[in-house]
Amino acid sequence: MARHPIPPILDPYPAAVLATLRRRGLLERGEPVLAALSAGPDSTALVAALAALRDAGEVGPVHALFVDHGLRAGVEVEAAAARATCERLGVPFRAVKVTVKGGNLQAAARRARYAALRREAARAGVVRIATGHTRTDQAETVLLRLLRGAGARGLSGIPARRGAIVRPLIDRARAEGLAWLARRGLDWRDDPTNASPRYARNRLRLEVWPRLLDFNPSLEAALARTADLLRDDERALAARARALVGTSSRVSLATLRRVSRAVSRRVIRRLALEAGGRVAAPEAAHVERALELLHGEGDRQVELRAGLVARRRGGALEVVPAPRRRRAPGQAPVEPPGPIPITGPGCYPVAALDRTLVVAAARGAAVAWPLLARTRRAGDRFRPAGGRGSKSLKAWLIDRKVARARRDGLLLVTDGGHQVLAIPELGALAEGASGLSFRLDPGV
Repeated sequence: MARHPIPPILDPYPAAVLATLRRRGLLERGEPVLAALSAGPDSTALVAALAALRDAGEVGPVHALFVDHGLRAGVEVEAAAARATCERLGVPFRAVKVTVKGGNLQAAARRARYAALRREAARAGVVRIATGHTRTDQAETVLLRLLRGAGARGLSGIPARRGAIVRPLIDRARAEGLAWLARRGLDWRDDPTNASPRYARNRLRLEVWPRLLDFNPSLEAALARTADLLRDDERALAARARALVGTSSRVSLATLRRVSRAVSRRVIRRLALEAGGRVAAPEAAHVERALELLHGEGDRQVELRAGLVARRRGGALEVVPAPRRRRAPGQAPVEPPGPIPITGPGCYPVAALDRTLVVAAARGAAVAWPLLARTRRAGDRFRPAGGRGSKSLKAWLIDRKVARARRDGLLLVTDGGHQVLAIPELGALAEGASGLSFRLDPGV
């Protein structure tokens, strides 16, 4: 990115944001950007700073999108405030409403929001999407993950850039943004859920954070610095693991015994990613079990997740789909998963997977029983909760980076035809099936 002097006429806040854009390589000079605008203080400060940089010729056209998740009342007032801010700043504004369904509403809302932002960016001909995450958000994220026992990857916090998503305020405290809005005389609206103790982040912000500042008034900056340092370490270790794996599906045990345990952990994660896609990313406990395979003799395997196993075989470690159960002499052959008629809530043995499909329904009378559990067939379609329109199941699995070797063995729950309602092994539920629950428990 070419270096240009920061215009002296800029207010210190947008000047500091510009320094972040340049230092972290978030936006090219004159590049257009779409801002996610909620009417809250952070996103309003973001749009105002980008507009100031646009006026100074440092960034290109700025667009803004407001997303209504349909989860609470009073959103119309926030949308109106966001629109008024954009009109004052000369920023093209759009508001859209999305449908959010699924077990974890926060996660489902996040997926729907980012999907809407990507659609709007494509419509506006914009590549970069800016969100209002601040240094304050970064510090809170690091602390919350530390309380859960995260490693370097988790403690790296919120990346300044991930694909098309950029975070221009990641080096700025929330208080700086509030002061900037006051200087500009710009109004904003606070999300009332930010005061609810229901969410861990709110409890941290309202109850714990003020006490921690007594120990270190500069704690926010310290935690953000920790995130940057650990992200650099994580990238270096991940690059070493990628080099060891290369294009292979296995890595020699001798090699893994020579490298650090930190690199070995990332090799196992990388092998799982190649074998099962992102949905199969193993948890820390799975990785630690797999590391035990580096020691000892003979063939051995341990289960990871999403139908994958790590195994020691032929002097190498590999991650592969779990093999089907072998039948004992004289035992009838084990059929592929399904078809299994599901006549209502209950437990349904799936012998081929050595699992039990547990079905629950909040409104059983509203379900068109029987459903059918089976593997995929030509013509199957899937519309995930929060998605727009259905697509072929094959296309959806490819988008989710589910390895080809796993696709034919996945157990699906269908409406009896070609509409897929759930994929229990991937935790995926279809639009309109939010009252249903499907899980695979061990054993039959």
